[in-house]
Amino acid sequence: MSWSQIYPLELLDETLDINATDNYDLSIELSEEGVSLAVLDLLRGRFVMLRHYPRENPDDTALRPISEIIEADDFLKRKYRKVFITVPSLRYTMVPAPVYEPALKEDYFRFNHHASEETDVFSNRLDFPDGYVLFSAEEDVLEPLSSRWRDVTPWHHTRPLLHHISAACRTSDERYIHLHFEKSFITVIITENRNLVFCNSFDCSAVTDTGYFLFNVLDRRGIAKEETIHLSGTIEPYSESHISLLNFAENIKFATPLIKHSFSYVMNEVHLHRWLNLFTAASCE
Repeated sequence: MSWSQIYPLELLDETLDINATDNYDLSIELSEEGVSLAVLDLLRGRFVMLRHYPRENPDDTALRPISEIIEADDFLKRKYRKVFITVPSLRYTMVPAPVYEPALKEDYFRFNHHASEETDVFSNRLDFPDGYVLFSAEEDVLEPLSSRWRDVTPWHHTRPLLHHISAACRTSDERYIHLHFEKSFITVIITENRNLVFCNSFDCSAVTDTGYFLFNVLDRRGIAKEETIHLSGTIEPYSESHISLLNFAENIKFATPLIKHSFSYVMNEVHLHRWLNLFTAASCE
């Protein structure tokens, strides 16, 4: 396997020190699309590393196992001050905090999703809105969680995403519309007067599905297409998905992480909206 296949994306600040990980926080994202990791240097207060491994293998139609990718990475073998793991998943439900009972989390989840009794259901506390998100993960994600990071509770992708949106609409009563992309689904979030009024995900098998789901939601809520739509996740500027959205609305913006830390200059080589959840996770404590 060539170097480009092993490290398809790798950005390293010159101050990065693999022997100083006690002073670092590690953010990981385990998804259908790939494995991403970012290292936050706590002494310098900035992200000093970004790596991404796509699961698609140029030499094989089968996806690379997540456990295989993790085992091959040198930084994932180290110990960190804290580890944050984000898991995008289409199978989730939200429960308001006043009615949430921890002992009933499996029941809440199965009320909305078909799942066996063996299905692992994870629970994350949300500050915005005041509630909990319950979700399940795929089997290839569960294996490294149970073997390597058994003490780490994974976070659903909506946890850092909603944290970002809370910060984005904190100083304004204007409506805020956010569209987040994963490999095979999208998440649409709308706030009004700094309150969450819509949050749902849709399975998207084609580029044209994105515009259909988004603008169907906006139309049902009486929202004009002239409003600004913020984008994050696996969508590239002027890609087919981006152009498809521009055919419906002109006010499209790529979101920038709103975090308390800074970025090494090496991060100037990537579009930060792509890694919004990965970088935001360390600010969700």
